Amino acid sequence: MTGASLITEARKRAGLTQVELAARLRTHQSVIARWETGRTRPDFDTVQRAVRAAGFELGMTMAPSDDHDLSLIRRELSLSPQDRLSEMVRAVRATDAMANAARG
Repeated sequence: MTGASLITEARKRAGLTQVELAARLRTHQSVIARWETGRTRPDFDTVQRAVRAAGFELGMTMAPSDDHDLSLIRRELSLSPQDRLSEMVRAVRATDAMANAARG
């Protein structure tokens, strides 16, 4: 997620126009527009101030990287369309069998 998208999201969630957010930040609407369109890249402190001016806090966490989904995508893309379809049919049948077993 970019600084531009964070600012835009916060502004829209707050129901603010660019003019209103600019007023809260004591700047001009054109500055907000340049941030939101990516013509200029606000630094982290600026993004944090803009999000706060919209009434939100910017929370950050650091989590371990997980490439599991990427591995699954690469595996699926290595299969032919027919093989992908066959695997999908097998998965549906296995799910149905588990559902039937659970019902008793």
